[in-house]
Amino acid sequence: MDHDPAAPQVEAHADVPLFSQAELREFDADDVEAGKNICKMLSLFFFYTVIVMGLSTYVTYSWVMN
Repeated sequence: MDHDPAAPQVEAHADVPLFSQAELREFDADDVEAGKNICKMLSLFFFYTVIVMGLSTYVTYSWVMN
């Protein structure tokens, strides 16, 4: 039998799950937490942008009118 030593050795374990149910629940909980944190960050960035846009509009308007 000729085997290529560079070829990866793949064993077929179709019936063995990669992760346990507890690990899958933990992954799901971590994903939900990350989604909530991203939502909070995007909301804060949007709020910051609106505030800065309003301030810069006011300053520009005041400068142009004087």
